[in-house]
Amino acid sequence: MVKEKKIYSEIIESDAYQVCKEVRTILDRLQMTSCVDTEQCFDIKVILNELLQNAIRHGNGSGSGKKIRVDVWLQDNSKVLGITVRDQGNGFNAAKIMEMKAAKASIDDPMNMDESGRGLFIVQNLCDGIVFNHLGNEVTVHKRL
Repeated sequence: MVKEKKIYSEIIESDAYQVCKEVRTILDRLQMTSCVDTEQCFDIKVILNELLQNAIRHGNGSGSGKKIRVDVWLQDNSKVLGITVRDQGNGFNAAKIMEMKAAKASIDDPMNMDESGRGLFIVQNLCDGIVFNHLGNEVTVHKRL
């Protein structure tokens, strides 16, 4: 049985300023409860920022009054970090987008990728697993610490 240790579980405003504050809160809590090194902390910050900014911009369409659900936990005796982000948008075909971006990145220089989808490509490369729900409005990532 996998034990989980909750780090953060909140519904936040779909607002860039609020998201920045919450990312700092999550990182502070994570550092207090586990031995995350500086490099891992930076990776986690990038992952959170990319997922949350995608939720604001693409998921919630930058709509004011919309919310984002964020859950962060540690599992397997603090060896794996889990993050779930869910927006109030209609979702998208995540598998198709990820496939297209991976194919384009393997052909082209990743630095020349379109702005759209680049964040997910970055997150995918910083994590050990990424899964979307069937609607495409919720993503869960896992990162070994």
